[in-house]
Amino acid sequence: MKRIFIAGFQHESNTFSPYPTTIKSYEAYEVARGREIIDHYEGTRNELGGYIDVFRNSGDEIVPSVFAKACPAGPLTKESFDYFKDIIITDYKNAGHIDGIMLALHGAMLTEETEDGEGLLLRELRRVTGPDLPIVVTLDFHANITEDMVELSTALITSRYYPHTDFYERGVEGAELLLSVLSGKVRPTAAFKRIPLIYPHMPTDEGPLARLIPMLIDEDAINVSFIAGFARADITIMGSCIYALTDNDREKAGALCRKYYDDVMDHITEYRMQLTDPEEAIRTAMESEGLTVIADASDNPGSGAMGDATDIIHELIRMKVKDAVVISVWDPEVAKQAFEAGPGSTIGISLGGKSGNMVGKPVMAEAYVKAVTDGVYTIKGPMFKNITMHMGLTAVLCFSGITVVVVTNREQPFDEEALRSNGIEPLDHKIIALKSAVHYRAAWKKIADRMFTVDMPNITSIDELKVNFKKIPHPIYPFDEVTKE
Repeated sequence: MKRIFIAGFQHESNTFSPYPTTIKSYEAYEVARGREIIDHYEGTRNELGGYIDVFRNSGDEIVPSVFAKACPAGPLTKESFDYFKDIIITDYKNAGHIDGIMLALHGAMLTEETEDGEGLLLRELRRVTGPDLPIVVTLDFHANITEDMVELSTALITSRYYPHTDFYERGVEGAELLLSVLSGKVRPTAAFKRIPLIYPHMPTDEGPLARLIPMLIDEDAINVSFIAGFARADITIMGSCIYALTDNDREKAGALCRKYYDDVMDHITEYRMQLTDPEEAIRTAMESEGLTVIADASDNPGSGAMGDATDIIHELIRMKVKDAVVISVWDPEVAKQAFEAGPGSTIGISLGGKSGNMVGKPVMAEAYVKAVTDGVYTIKGPMFKNITMHMGLTAVLCFSGITVVVVTNREQPFDEEALRSNGIEPLDHKIIALKSAVHYRAAWKKIADRMFTVDMPNITSIDELKVNFKKIPHPIYPFDEVTKE
């Protein structure tokens, strides 16, 4: 029986967010310690659920440490990074003999002191494990890969798809690979090659990756992946890459990276999105039968926006829409105001538009309080299935023919249970306007007759050319003409 140490420490850091990520940011979102990891994530469709299933089936012992995740926002404070890093290292030191480590990281963590939070964590961990202990890391599709991440890990296994519906499968892949390493069956050897590309918010079942990903999967290698990078991090290491993992064949790993680098570069102009104008999306919805889902990607909490932008609400009111639901607006003050007034009351509100100068003006209205809930729901869709979400104190407000879900905790609505848990049946409405970029598609496409992604002024604008980058490497597409090395 092997003893496998598992831990997770995740964040997608947006340098354009004015809100630093603190210990409280994690505590408000997701922190599990020790046995809680097993209790919370066994049977779920995330990477930890994959780890647990593999090691349960193999009969090996799981030694759980901590899993900490915060909603995307600004870089971590030194205090918050050190706090969770120290938990992992202390738990490892106190664990006794360990045969291997599984780490559930993101790949786009920034701190006040470094552009490479994951690399720093791995360096600190290697100080106590030594260079030879196998460490397999699972990562998000939007990881910004660095030399330290590649060199200090035994293997990196990243999500392949966007929406990230394969976290569980990648967890299984990583855990099975660790067992193969421990049994001496394979000696993972990695290479990666950067691509001068800012990957757009484009789902992988459309566009060039719909062709490329099956080719990567079919390669005769342990793993070959296109890794997008996180495009709202204004840092020198931001960008896409190809990562290849072979069985003790560094030359082959390098050749695979070069092969698919060339493929991406040959099709570089295909890596751009066609966006829909908000007015056009709303007009089409009004003129069409069935349900239309409109995603305000510029205010996506899943990319680091605060979720309190109001432009989409103002546009719905201006166009006199009378059957729309907006999920959600982050405004703890209004949620509390509604709670204190109670369902059935009417309150004067100044809703949203409070976090900065790019989120629109507050919505001033007399709102009917339809419901107040605890904001807890369990995801039933394919992404993060069986994970319980906590929106915090939540109010359902109605005004000007629009229903708005007001939340205390920031999060994108991964599936329609975010509405049903608040007494709203999405199929009873004509328009659902939600705060997300791509992840919503995984579940909402089942019930929507059409879906539009729209862009408005905000810190997670999905038009890369509108983002005021200052530190990213150049040349890089779509800002510059790029050629192969």
